[in-house]
Amino acid sequence: MFARVTYVQAPEGEGKIQEGLKLWYQNVLPTTSAREGFMGVLSLVDRESGKALSVTLWEGDEEMLKSTEAKYHKEALERFGEFFEGVHDPENYEVNLYKGPIYTTEEGGPGLEIAREVEAKSP
Repeated sequence: MFARVTYVQAPEGEGKIQEGLKLWYQNVLPTTSAREGFMGVLSLVDRESGKALSVTLWEGDEEMLKSTEAKYHKEALERFGEFFEGVHDPENYEVNLYKGPIYTTEEGGPGLEIAREVEAKSP
């Protein structure tokens, strides 16, 4: 298993983190999760500092690299670059250890509400 990690820094201001998460859930996550080899995602947010990172998990390094190099991913980084400060090129890792079930259903944290809201508004 392999992981792509992308760090961002939300601009200051009320609601900017939620706005950024919705943007990501609407424009990036559906395309990413539909790609071959996609195995899951973690979205980590520090609401006090505005720092966030996403970790996408991939079956193999080829699928991860293809996704990283895909046009949609580069466009997403540009889109986030307009909204977020400090966005950087993603870093790729081999998952050295994964132990224990994390979530075995669709339930998975407060971001799930945002994801469902976005999905309900999608055509």
